[in-house]
Amino acid sequence: MSKVFGGRYEIIERIGSGGMAIVYKAKDLLLNRIITIKVLREQFAADEDFVRRFRREAQSAASLSHTNIVSIYDVGKDGETEYIVMEYIEGNNLKEIIRNYAPLSTEQALNLGIQIAEAIRHAHEHHIIHRDIKPHNILVTPDGRVKVTDFGIARAVSAATMTHTGDIVGSVHYLSPEQARGVQTNEQTDVYSLGIILYELLTGKVPYDGETPIAIALKHLQEEAVPPSKLNPRVNPALENVVLRAIAKAPEQRYSTAKEILQDLHKVQSGLPVPKIDYQRQDELESTRVHRSLSTGVNTILAEGKEAGRDAASARKKQRKSWPWITAAVVLLVVFIGLWFGLSKWLNVGLTTVPPLAGQTVVNAGYFVNQANLALDPKTEEEFSDTVAEGKIIKSEPKEGEKVKVGRAIKIWVSKGPDLEKMPNLLTGQMTQEAAINTLVGLGFKEANVTVDADQKSTQPAGVVVAQDPPANSPWSKTGKIRITVSAGAVNQTLQMPAGVAGKSVEEAILLLGQYDLKYVIDSKDSNDYPEGVVMETNPKAGDPVQKGATVTLVVSRGPGPMAMIPSFPLNVAQLTTP
Repeated sequence: MSKVFGGRYEIIERIGSGGMAIVYKAKDLLLNRIITIKVLREQFAADEDFVRRFRREAQSAASLSHTNIVSIYDVGKDGETEYIVMEYIEGNNLKEIIRNYAPLSTEQALNLGIQIAEAIRHAHEHHIIHRDIKPHNILVTPDGRVKVTDFGIARAVSAATMTHTGDIVGSVHYLSPEQARGVQTNEQTDVYSLGIILYELLTGKVPYDGETPIAIALKHLQEEAVPPSKLNPRVNPALENVVLRAIAKAPEQRYSTAKEILQDLHKVQSGLPVPKIDYQRQDELESTRVHRSLSTGVNTILAEGKEAGRDAASARKKQRKSWPWITAAVVLLVVFIGLWFGLSKWLNVGLTTVPPLAGQTVVNAGYFVNQANLALDPKTEEEFSDTVAEGKIIKSEPKEGEKVKVGRAIKIWVSKGPDLEKMPNLLTGQMTQEAAINTLVGLGFKEANVTVDADQKSTQPAGVVVAQDPPANSPWSKTGKIRITVSAGAVNQTLQMPAGVAGKSVEEAILLLGQYDLKYVIDSKDSNDYPEGVVMETNPKAGDPVQKGATVTLVVSRGPGPMAMIPSFPLNVAQLTTP
């Protein structure tokens, strides 16, 4: 029997896997359609913080609806297994197409690039940055339709998957310089990755490659890419200018938005020119000036190696000994430059005001903090709340209205809704007041929120619970108000059956019994002594002992009544006649 997730999604076959999840083709039994289901690997599913971030990002991405984006239908959990349900796409991923057919023609590269840019533009307009745009995440249908997948999920998985070498190798070729430095990223990160993909479509190669992920990441920071036309002379010059601007290392020289690069791609498609820009990196020039002393130190090491080269045999030995020190010095220089720039930017940033986030969704909060030049802390806290709806923000730290440095991460607390518990049945087994309160407290309800009323007319022994509000099995907040009613025990008082009930009408008898908290049932008999509707007798009889609240039988006459006892004589008309 095949596996069915959530009682709805039946697995058909495994179609792929990655460092984060295993991917299956499946059938939605409810809607009778083929879907894709991504099942998180065990090491991620066991991490509660990761799962919470992952589900939140996937739910945000589910709001995207675009012809070039793979739709997310559902996010669920089956036992301990977390999964995402997505649109099923027939076709190959773009990496497979590149391996088999690159370099592509200008028309083919433009067609694919424009569709990818459209998907990125739509996501950015909804305040979602992909952060892991690469050919592996781009599907192409047999009719040439591009479908970008995994929007929003990269933000949740980035920290967790960076420990998995396979994931780094798969993504580092498309990594932006900002990601390589570990600084805050924005829409330009996706633009850079798109530029790398266009480069690969046109040349069949990525611009930066190396033996290790670290080596490739350093090339993203340090080296300028070889122009695509050097590898493929047929590359359109205008399209080459678009690619080189997209992969400019300095953000101020790169396209600011996906909309901008999309406009230039359409220009190329229409045969219009796209101007070339100066790609010299101002930040590198600045770092050269600031760190000239460090560079001089490196050059001194190199010069000493040359001086030692006068003796050929000795030179080779010293050169071999010097290279580790030279390499170490270069690496230290790069690290120091990055740290200096990061520290200087942090020290010199301006101030901004924390926007009001309480009551907002996480998606809206992300938009507001971005508008304020801030960021959301990925470590979101969750709390129960009776006043804030589930999924809405309860509070933030720093608080609304505080002045903070630009770029600061704002921590938020998100509501899980009321902390609900099913109300127990307090009316079974003649539960006492004390036992009822202990039961409620044991389930997490607050004793201070329990109100106790007394029922003076209850037939139950004193102290026994005779009513509860809310009723049993109702979902109820653990901080909600609860009311229980207990018997006052008055039913144990013994009374005398009141006299004077017999001979009264039924209505009068009932009113009299009510004064003694007695209940009644009615029986009826034929009677010549009592008129119809009059009480003939009671059971118990007048003066007999009876418990308060007990039921008394009223015997009521059905008639015909006393008039039936008047004798009738035959009337002799002749006797009444006067002689």
